Amino acid sequence: MSSAYRAAHDDDASAVHATVVRDRGAAIIHAGLMEPARGASSALCIVADDRPGLLATISAALVLRGIDVLDAEAYTRRTPAGRAEALDLFWVRRADPERRDEPLGADEVGELDRLLADLCEGRVDAATLLALSPAPDKGAVETTVRFHEGADGKLTTLEVETGDRSGLLFALARALHEQGVQIEQSEVKTVGDRVRDRFQLVEVDGSQIAPSRRLAIQVAVLTAVEQAKR
Repeated sequence: MSSAYRAAHDDDASAVHATVVRDRGAAIIHAGLMEPARGASSALCIVADDRPGLLATISAALVLRGIDVLDAEAYTRRTPAGRAEALDLFWVRRADPERRDEPLGADEVGELDRLLADLCEGRVDAATLLALSPAPDKGAVETTVRFHEGADGKLTTLEVETGDRSGLLFALARALHEQGVQIEQSEVKTVGDRVRDRFQLVEVDGSQIAPSRRLAIQVAVLTAVEQAKR
């Protein structure tokens, strides 16, 4: 795992994540429960072979199951077989305000697991189901979308700060996928009614994002944020 992962998670947490990885077996994707923290009522570890659009797929499943993301981290590791495996961590709560303090049960995580597999294998179309979901509340909020310089001096980290709303992470991840970029690592933080999402991006071939591409990516993400309000 990356140095960022090792710095953020102790041996006990890593052991829980390793159990979810082991329990995945040959499944295309697998979700497991972790101990809740960070003000969340539940926490999820989701493991799958990494591929473009994976974060958008997972985010769609969470929206469809009525789950809001408070914090999230996404990592990629190389398996002994040489495959790129995504390890995505989510600290969540129910979208229903009357049930937000109620933790997710094992049966609900099992239902999420099945939905994730259906989405990944194309048996269910997320866009069709989401179109049938209730629209989020409207409201005027300030949004900033900007690239930040990394430790290597390259502008590969995109930061989005805006108002919190259900389905926001799905909208952002889908917009980035549609722009043809790959999310190598991500971090989601929710404080009150504001969220700050950071995405480390590369082109799908692993190359750096060209300066000429950045404006189009920023506009696409800003557009996705605005559409998520409607």
